[in-house]
Amino acid sequence: MAARCSGPSAVDKSKIAFIKPCPIVLEHRLMSRPAAERPVNRLVSISAGDLLARSFPERRYVIDPWLRSGETALIWAASGVGKTMLSLSLAMAMATGGSAGTWKSDRPWKVLYVDGEMHQQDIRDRLVMLEETEAVAIGPHASLAGGLVFVNRQGQAPEATFYDLSTSDGQATLLDMCKQVKAEVLILDNFTTLSEGLEDENAATSLKKIQSFLLTTKQMGLTTILVHHSRKDGGAFRGSASIEVTFEVVLELQKPAIARVGGASFVPRFGKFRQRMDERLLPRAWSLTENGWEVSDEVVVGEDDPVVRCVKSLEFISQQEIVKHTGLSKGTVSKRIKKAIEMKLLKPDEAGECFASARRIRESPETDGLDQEDDLSDAESSPF
Repeated sequence: MAARCSGPSAVDKSKIAFIKPCPIVLEHRLMSRPAAERPVNRLVSISAGDLLARSFPERRYVIDPWLRSGETALIWAASGVGKTMLSLSLAMAMATGGSAGTWKSDRPWKVLYVDGEMHQQDIRDRLVMLEETEAVAIGPHASLAGGLVFVNRQGQAPEATFYDLSTSDGQATLLDMCKQVKAEVLILDNFTTLSEGLEDENAATSLKKIQSFLLTTKQMGLTTILVHHSRKDGGAFRGSASIEVTFEVVLELQKPAIARVGGASFVPRFGKFRQRMDERLLPRAWSLTENGWEVSDEVVVGEDDPVVRCVKSLEFISQQEIVKHTGLSKGTVSKRIKKAIEMKLLKPDEAGECFASARRIRESPETDGLDQEDDLSDAESSPF
């Protein structure tokens, strides 16, 4: 008869609950269960009939006219152009139901602003400046006091672990903070300082966790803005372009040809935009002065201007067709063509010649319409 285990080597059953089984053992036990008893990832489906019959609440504008609740946006630019000044202006406008420049928020939203590098005093000084110069038309001051919450790295103890979007723990901790403050809007300033654990920002696979996080914020109903730097040549944002997939809006702040010295100055250009075009989204120069944001009445026309691209595409036989395609007014299309001629982006008679060529091509029985439509894919995805 086998002797029972006793003495110091005996197992204390009261401590068994604190022993964590090996993950391999857990996996074996789980898969040994009948299929019906295993945990199920319950994804929800909806039929076309139910989807068509379903009514959805109106999606309000967090920033009218380009960002609705629950959407995500990427704002990128070179250093010193004014990314943070614009982001802080938008945060103040959203928190109070106010406006910045030509953009406004339709009601106060609870905003969580996460900053990865600035000193708290610098943030405070910028808020004071934006308010005193009336760069932001804010609502009741009480809305700003309680509606805008900051978490910044420089305000933490040295031993504290700050948010890192490239890690599961960092993402979970940040989402917990969003729930804690009941945030409706999350601003992340900026990508580089908030993803220190990212192995290679140029590799699409390295950005999968970031993309997953952004999709999770959408599922939570959060409106999220990610601020990012441009590459050294200024031609695109840093890292893999694959991150762009998750955003409804990609907004570049271009340095104007003649920039104002000593202050934020840029031309907003929408590289990606999934909504109806709006005249307020045309590229106009923004400058931060002692009197607040000054937005030029004159539209900035460049080589990548969509109206110019439409003219040169030989797909349109008149200005009216460009109006219909872009959603811009007839007057705006006409002005941009004239401006392009002034800037020598178009020759004086080139628009008329292009329209005539487009008409001949369209009337030709040998025209392959599919190839011509593909030529405009860039213009459609980048309206302004």
